[in-house]
Amino acid sequence: IDDDTMATSIDDGDASTKFPAANGPPPFQSLMMISSYAGRRHHQTAFLQLQRSNHDTLNSMMKTKLHNYNLNKFNISTRSEKNVVPTRIAMSSNSPLSSSSQRTSPSPWSPGKWKITLDFGKEELNNSFERNENSQQLANVLGEEWGSNSGRLVLSFDVMANAETNTRAESNNANANSVQMTWLGGKPTGTVECISQQRTNDSKEDYYCASYITEKGQQTVQISPGQWRIEPPLPLLPSYVNILPGQASTLRFHLTLLDSIRRNTIQFPRDQMLLLQSNTFRTEQYASGARTLLPYQYAKDVSQKQLEEQLNHETGDRRLDGKDIFETLGGYKDVAELVLERDERRRKWKEIEGALPKLDSKIDIGRKVDINKLLEDEKRWGMWPGDTEFMTIERGVVLAVVAKESKQKMGLFSWMQDGGGVEEPVVVGTWSAVPEMN
Repeated sequence: IDDDTMATSIDDGDASTKFPAANGPPPFQSLMMISSYAGRRHHQTAFLQLQRSNHDTLNSMMKTKLHNYNLNKFNISTRSEKNVVPTRIAMSSNSPLSSSSQRTSPSPWSPGKWKITLDFGKEELNNSFERNENSQQLANVLGEEWGSNSGRLVLSFDVMANAETNTRAESNNANANSVQMTWLGGKPTGTVECISQQRTNDSKEDYYCASYITEKGQQTVQISPGQWRIEPPLPLLPSYVNILPGQASTLRFHLTLLDSIRRNTIQFPRDQMLLLQSNTFRTEQYASGARTLLPYQYAKDVSQKQLEEQLNHETGDRRLDGKDIFETLGGYKDVAELVLERDERRRKWKEIEGALPKLDSKIDIGRKVDINKLLEDEKRWGMWPGDTEFMTIERGVVLAVVAKESKQKMGLFSWMQDGGGVEEPVVVGTWSAVPEMN
């Protein structure tokens, strides 16, 4: 077999036949055709002669072809690439994207076990407007003392997510059911059910979902099951009319605290309904989202670095020293252009970063980013019904549904007002989920 023409000649008396390379079969099929053509009489002779004469060339060709075949089939990027943002995903045997894990994945509707952590307290939101608005809403609905003095209350418990719309997750309260169905868009997909723990106390069996510590000792709480739904991504209007590659899906579900809880300035009454929401990614979705985000994050970081270098007192633009007024004005002009460019790139990054994977801020964007390393954290990837691919759940928000009492009657027909108040959801903390797999 010639590596350039991929043609093979077999001498069978007076006849000679060639197999062209351009449209020819892969190496293994070529060997089978050679054996078939030569027939039983020349099979062993032709094969041994081919093996002796072209052993090195054949091995080199087959290794090269098979290597390229594997790269194309599994989208494996070589370590020698120098691209800042990889266009392919590097995979290893222990990666969630590996073919072995895909082959051993269960049914797409198999249940998954997760550990959920609820962290109640006032959140330090990045946006000052959102922070003030949330604080004002907390004060109006839960009171000014709620969450003051940096009060926190953390609950951790195991849940099982399945694909059954369990009727036990429905409340006897019609208003509660209405809120739950509105939260899920009227289309629940399955149930999230707490895995109760058993504790023996004074010869009495006690079941609970979560516990926490106060000045009175260990306190326990039981949590009723709730229903869940994963919503597909929507375009980030008005800037983007189409869905971005790898854009996050939204996981929504609800739970109910059957027991009252209180620690310092954090407290909730019995039968408190909680609404939970978070961004979720399947493995392929996460990799695609990381590739979408990296150019924006790289452009933002580069513009910031250029601005800092321009303003550096030791190695920066010497025109800014003020020795010549015209040169100084030119330097200020260049700095203003860098500031505008930095702000514009940061704005574009900010528009999409909330809908794409949250990457480590310590990643050196100036070098090649191996997406495979972002997928190797097995503690993040678990099973959730709906797909055979593993799923990761990012930190989300927790909302409490609280009945806001009406302080005054409005309108001429005040007797028609419902004195019970209006149920209003308010952000009361964050939550995270870690898979628990055998």
